[in-house]
Amino acid sequence: MKTTILRTATALALLGSTLLAAPAAQAATSKRTVVYYQTQYYNGTYVSPKPLADNGATDVLVAALHLNGDGTVHLNDHPPGDARYTQMWADLAAMQARGVHVSLMVGGAAQGSFQRLDTEFDTYYPRLRNVISTYKLDGVDLDVEENMSLAGIKRVIDALRADFGSGFIITLAPVAPALSGGGNLSGFDYEQLERDRGAQINWYNAQFYCGWASLSNTTAYDNIIRRGLFTPDKVVASSLTHPSLCGGYVDVTTTLKSTIQSLVQKYPTFGGVAGWEYFTSNPGGTARPWEWAALISSYQQGGTPPSTNLALNKPATGSSACNSNEGPAKAVNGSVSGGNSDKFCSLVSSKWLRVDLGSAQTVGSFTVRHAGAGGESTSYNTKAFTIQTSTDGTNWTTRVTVSGNTASVTTHPITPVSARYLRLNVTTPTQTSDPAARIYEFEAY
Repeated sequence: MKTTILRTATALALLGSTLLAAPAAQAATSKRTVVYYQTQYYNGTYVSPKPLADNGATDVLVAALHLNGDGTVHLNDHPPGDARYTQMWADLAAMQARGVHVSLMVGGAAQGSFQRLDTEFDTYYPRLRNVISTYKLDGVDLDVEENMSLAGIKRVIDALRADFGSGFIITLAPVAPALSGGGNLSGFDYEQLERDRGAQINWYNAQFYCGWASLSNTTAYDNIIRRGLFTPDKVVASSLTHPSLCGGYVDVTTTLKSTIQSLVQKYPTFGGVAGWEYFTSNPGGTARPWEWAALISSYQQGGTPPSTNLALNKPATGSSACNSNEGPAKAVNGSVSGGNSDKFCSLVSSKWLRVDLGSAQTVGSFTVRHAGAGGESTSYNTKAFTIQTSTDGTNWTTRVTVSGNTASVTTHPITPVSARYLRLNVTTPTQTSDPAARIYEFEAY
């Protein structure tokens, strides 16, 4: 420990002479879609963040790290190395490989971590640094919701920049009024911090909820930009993803959509939107929490929001299942994160899945989520299959034919057709000789 403290001190000394003239820590990236990920288990079931990589998320903030007074370090209620987090760290690493930034949120509502970093830096900073290094994280989000000195937060920022370099992402999470001359939860002055260390801070995930500000319109965000210190590329607007989380929820499909689109039009370098938190995000709720990120990303890019999954929770039948808990309904339940049984599995020679949409619908695209989408080996991904449609359940037309697939998620646009019944026929179930078909989701749009 003594050696690492000295290494940080030396790096800080070298940094100090050039800090004020340093270039921006990282080139500004506008229109981020940031998702806070704190609830890793819901009702005893692991909540995987992996679907976010397919739904527009640019940054995932793993919450929340606590530096405890007894010298221990916890991610929520358990050490980061606890077995309950093994799959999470693997999933996050896979997301990083696909270009999603994974940062560690420090602090939050639980008190003490930043007071200890402020008054016992040499004891607690090495613990923080060790977690970042061990799990190869891309950045930190410093959510200071307790009194801390300006000198103390600057020392933490300086140490992080010295230890992890210019590509490391450093963000803070103040309540929105802290950036427009109003009150805050942190003790120090954010405007002075930006003047002193703005070149080392990538952006601010400003909280527009819990009574501090609102995203029901652009007024609170405009007040920040109007003061002239914080530029739009550095201010990410944080929103609640579900009304149960705090006061000030703004509906993502209506009012928040309008606010975001107005901000994008008003500020071409708009910094983006963050959501607290992932597991229960509307409109998909706990079954499909990633839909929030897909909508936010679409609003920011000026595109059309994803259409409704017509097959979701519709009556499904199929060939004999591998096990009683792996029946056809699992392929239309809107979830891929419920473990290895959260799928339709079939071992018989003729493997098929049929969905009744209830009435004739216009169908223009299919998405199939194979074994890898549910966390299983990609060697189990469906290699060959067809997709058919029918208006009466008797006469079928083949719309999609696939062979040689290796991907975990496949999307198949077609010329829009009217159909009430859909059928997926699996001809080659895996990449190997394994005979089981594994379909985690069959979606129609």
